[in-house]
Amino acid sequence: MKRFMTSLLVLVLMVMFVGCFDSTSIKEREITENQQNIHLKTTPPPVLKDSLERRQLIRRLKRFNKANKISYIYLVSALGQMIGYYTIKGKVSSVNSLLTTPEVKPKDYSGVVLPSPDLDGSYGSNGDAIFFFTSTDVYVEWNGTYLLSDKPLPIKAIKF
Repeated sequence: MKRFMTSLLVLVLMVMFVGCFDSTSIKEREITENQQNIHLKTTPPPVLKDSLERRQLIRRLKRFNKANKISYIYLVSALGQMIGYYTIKGKVSSVNSLLTTPEVKPKDYSGVVLPSPDLDGSYGSNGDAIFFFTSTDVYVEWNGTYLLSDKPLPIKAIKF
């Protein structure tokens, strides 16, 4: 009986602690929201008529989204040393890029979202890496740090 009472006391204390935490979280969220509303009134964000960030993204997309684009990729070791470079044709891509949606809603409209298989019928991630094709059509996959340029750079590295 003593063990039951101890367990019950621990359970009651846990519920009280969670209740206090929730109450505190709600109050802190309200304070943060009120403060943000003050900032929006006194120092509203500017309305931009142009976006350099969007221009940069468009410029990058136009430059690298070409099948015959020649670029230079330098592979960097975990210690920060240049260990090699390739001349590549096309662009660098993520091994997790998909041709179809990664999630699907069943036709019964139950609101449940399920993982969708890849075109080969498999599920899951392909790891964390990039891939590219060299200018001689060799497939290369790399899961480390890299530097990409559309002009050769004066960096000493081993040419693969």
